[in-house]
Amino acid sequence: MKLAVDVGYGYTKAVSETGQRACFPSVAAPYRGDALGIQGVMGKGAFGHRVSVRDLSGRREEHLVGEAARESFLASGFLGAEKPEGLHDLLLLAGVYLAGAGSTGQFPEPLELAVGLPLAFCRSQGKRLKERLLRLKAWVSVDGGEERCVSFSRVVVLPQGVGVVFHQGLPEGRGYAGVVDVGEYTTDYLLVDLETGKPLVEACGSVQAGCHLVGHAVSIAWLQAAGEPLPPRLLPEVLKDLASSGRTVCRGVELDLSLAWRTALGQVAETIARQVLSAWRDLTSRLAVTYLAGGGALLLGDTLAERFPNPALVSDPVFANALGYLEALDGSR
Repeated sequence: MKLAVDVGYGYTKAVSETGQRACFPSVAAPYRGDALGIQGVMGKGAFGHRVSVRDLSGRREEHLVGEAARESFLASGFLGAEKPEGLHDLLLLAGVYLAGAGSTGQFPEPLELAVGLPLAFCRSQGKRLKERLLRLKAWVSVDGGEERCVSFSRVVVLPQGVGVVFHQGLPEGRGYAGVVDVGEYTTDYLLVDLETGKPLVEACGSVQAGCHLVGHAVSIAWLQAAGEPLPPRLLPEVLKDLASSGRTVCRGVELDLSLAWRTALGQVAETIARQVLSAWRDLTSRLAVTYLAGGGALLLGDTLAERFPNPALVSDPVFANALGYLEALDGSR
């Protein structure tokens, strides 16, 4: 089976050739069990993803991933440019399983996998990541499901943003197509020559800016309005409130942070646009389209669209890279 997994700083996305998908926050925490015995009788919907991983030595570890992990004081995510191997591989294995991949039986069948790295790190980290994943083999179970063996016979590592081009395609004509792929901590950008279909190396790269800057600005606004710091694990809930109405609640009191919210969106979009357009320089006059992609395009799409020539939100922006990786996997033999 072929599949693609996009382990992002904010969310992990997985898609298989059968069409199954998974998407969850890139957060994990140790699983301590249902100490109170109330998970089955309290709460709305599923408790979240509980992942069991057994390695070649027989050692088994259990973790919470995604939304369930956010509730833990021991939650960990990606905080810097380097993604810790253990966390990266745990999220990848969970995504593989939730996308329907993995084998049961005495002779499990290895998978073909496509993954991505930010453009800034692909050259330096791509070979190491590929070799590590080719060595990876584990038996995985999610949410108490059947245990499946996950290993890989083939791994293709692609630069983020390139997946968007594979997924969306290029318009006909002359000039250039730009891609702005907005993630949690990084924004990847590239410029593709429409006549040759090849990226311009000097106009491709990564900006160390993304959706986390909106969260940072909101945390400051919360402190000023509420008089106390915003706990990091409450930030996703507050951002959801503000995206819906511009208002949220602290200790039973409604906080109107709509101005701070709009200001943050504008400032972050301006930061990203200024750095990307600086890299593209005078070539922007020949841009036939600027594709906006990534989960950040849903958050910042309108404000980014005001700053780029001929903007277009790609179809399925959250999964665009993963879907493109899957298409590239077929064409890279």
